[in-house]
Amino acid sequence: MNYFQLLRKLYDIYDNLEGKEVNHLQIIKKIKKTIPWTNCKIHGIKTLSVATNNWSVSGLYDPEADEFGETCVEIEIGFPARKDVFHFSEADVSRSHWGEFCIDFAQILGHEYVHMNQFRKRNFKWSKPYCSVTLNPTLKEKQEYYGDCDEIDAYAFTAAAEIILNKIIKSSSQQLVERSNLYKTYVSTFNKTDPVVLKFKKLTERYIKRLERQYHATNF
Repeated sequence: MNYFQLLRKLYDIYDNLEGKEVNHLQIIKKIKKTIPWTNCKIHGIKTLSVATNNWSVSGLYDPEADEFGETCVEIEIGFPARKDVFHFSEADVSRSHWGEFCIDFAQILGHEYVHMNQFRKRNFKWSKPYCSVTLNPTLKEKQEYYGDCDEIDAYAFTAAAEIILNKIIKSSSQQLVERSNLYKTYVSTFNKTDPVVLKFKKLTERYIKRLERQYHATNF
């Protein structure tokens, strides 16, 4: 199952739940059924940090667990703490709300699988860290995170997925990397001519071409 087939399966959950009231555990159960990979764990939490139906999605890849053949990708979905049931209708969890969630979920899952492929190709060795020379401690931390070669690659996938979906769903003719939110993050963290930004742009363009080929070759 490729990226676009996963999105289609996630979107289709709405048709099954439309008109029904379900709790967060039932939603998680539905999502789990769409994921065919046994090395991925999905769970939900109720949190005060989420107050609306814009559920949070976060992910983590554990290379040590992967090396030992254990579950290595974890996706956590945050639901509002003070809400027990969700009605799948335009009055509560609308189709557009669900669609935005599906995109976030698929992009984060894809991001973590990029990390998994990176470590497997290197026989689970860590990449060389990026060393920032700035004296600003906040900026230094940010640069050393986004400047890491593994993160440049994984975020390039995320940016490409955003650009491709804007073209497909919103019928946008723009595929400029510079218009993506992540490119703006990289430019604000470094600068337009920094090798990190240039590498990010190059990898994003490569992923755009790859995802375009995948989309046109996909049977839905």
